[in-house]
Formats: sequence, structure tokens, C-alpha cells
Amino acid sequence: MIPIYHELDFNITCIDTQYMRNNFVASYLIEDNKRAAFIDTGCYLSVPILLAVLDKKNIKRENVDYIILTHIHLDHAGGAGELIKYLPNAKIYVHEYGANHLINPSKLRSGVINIYGELFFKQFLGDLISVPKNRIFIAKDKNSIILGERILRFIDTPGHARHHVCIWDNKSQGIFSGDTLGVSYREFDTVQGELIFPPTTPIQFDPDTWKNTIKYLMVLQPKYAYLTHFNRIEFTQESADMLMENINAFTNIAKQMQDHANRHKAIKEALLNYLLKIAKQHGVTLNKMQQIKIFKSDLEICTQGLVIWLDKD
Repeated sequence: MIPIYHELDFNITCIDTQYMRNNFVASYLIEDNKRAAFIDTGCYLSVPILLAVLDKKNIKRENVDYIILTHIHLDHAGGAGELIKYLPNAKIYVHEYGANHLINPSKLRSGVINIYGELFFKQFLGDLISVPKNRIFIAKDKNSIILGERILRFIDTPGHARHHVCIWDNKSQGIFSGDTLGVSYREFDTVQGELIFPPTTPIQFDPDTWKNTIKYLMVLQPKYAYLTHFNRIEFTQESADMLMENINAFTNIAKQMQDHANRHKAIKEALLNYLLKIAKQHGVTLNKMQQIKIFKSDLEICTQGLVIWLDKD
């Protein structure tokens, strides 16, 4: 695949991992004083793209010091085991609750196959390679690492998943947020700004904890959120309020459909109708079928997460 990437300021590059479709899943490459780091990797099939970007930018593979994973969902971390084979000096940083799943990814593999099937796994994810234990380091809350002359600080950010960390970059005053600061696709940008909604992915979605995490991150007064889905956006208190409002809306939809005879289908249909409604209110000009095509990438997995949350709650 031909690499697609977006050069941002502060020596940050947003790489389109081309998972499922374009403009869906990002990996970020940070450079500082001739050293480099990746934040999130995409899946196994994305690794050649990341390596091609290094080559395009004339970055030696031995100059990549870190692979930092916001969490271990496979669209974010599925390529880590393969990528590390080509980066001899890189350390992988991950939340302590995700480390063992990188060493032995059998549960991650079986979980995806049980939900989506073997064909989906091979077609869209490719493979899942274990990471040697000695290449893994724990991203502890409030700890920092040095990249060149740049400080990157880890923040424990549960809510979307218990094994989620965000990374604060003081140089850009931005947060590499994985899924914690929501999903926002550039196709939905309007004069009103960005449309942001929550990926309520199974199995650890916890709305109250998530909202508390968002409030905690806003104390930093970030200028940017570097979203895995997708690309950098300016992130303001209004952005945070929109995200929290939509977390509440998603959970209210789930509660309203809790006793429905076909609960899963009812939640999914109601979620889509809600997303189409807020897109219209936001001034999105794409036609209905174009919008549905984009929302479809998240709709099923958001529904699954809400169903599991209802059963736990």
C-alpha cells in the first residue's frame, strides 16, 4: 500500500494506517532531535505503511526509541508485535493491564474471531504476533519518558477501557488520546467545528468513570487532541461537553431499549438515528447514505459495548 500521511507541526505526523478504510485509524510518529516514537500502530497489516513512512522521511529504524500504545484494542495495538521486529532499539510502553495480552495475545485473537469470524480476522487484521517480554515496559500513571529533548507523560485514563493511557506532550500542549477523547471524522467537520461521539467498545465501557477521566484531562487545558479516529483536532471545553453529552445520550438509548424483545437490534437502530440527527444539527452536508457508510464502522461495536454494559449494570 502507498503510505498516506499528514505532516502536522511540532514534528508530529499523522499516518493513515488504512485499516478498513482511509481516514479511519491513525498512528502518530513523533520526531525530536533525531529520535522518533510511534503512538499506536494500527493492525498487523498496517506495519508496512509505518515502515514506509520512516523510509520516506529518512528516519533510521534504529532511531525509533518507543512504540507507545494507548490501549490494546487491535485497531490500536494489533501491529505492535510485528512492528517491534523491525525496530531494534524500540521499547513498547503499555498500560499494566494490557502487558500480558501483548506477550500472549491468544485471548485477543479468539475474542475478535468469536465476534467477527476467522475471515474478518485474516482479511482486515492479518495476524497478531506476540511481543517479547523484555521489550515491554509499563506506562505508569504520571511517569514520563524522554524523546530527544521532549517529555511525554503517561496518564491513566479508564472509561473507554480499563487498560487505556493517554500521553501528554508538553511541546504541543496536546493529548494523544486514543479513544478517550472520542471519535471525530474529518468528513463531518462543518463551520460549527468537529462532531465528536464516544466509541462505546466492549468490554470495559464505564460511562461514569469515562466522564470523570475527561474532566481530569481538561484540567491540563489541552490545545489539541491527537485522535486515533481520526487526526488532530483542537480540543476545547465545548469539545469535552459534546463528548460527555453524547456518552449520556448513548447510555440513555441503551436503557430505553433494555427490555426490548430484540434489544441489540433496537439499540443499533436507535444509535444510528441519533447519530444522523446530531450530524444534521451539526450542519453535515453529506447525504444520508454517505453518513451511514461512515457511521457503520463504529455502529456495531458501540452497540455491543452498550449491551454488555447494560448486563453488567
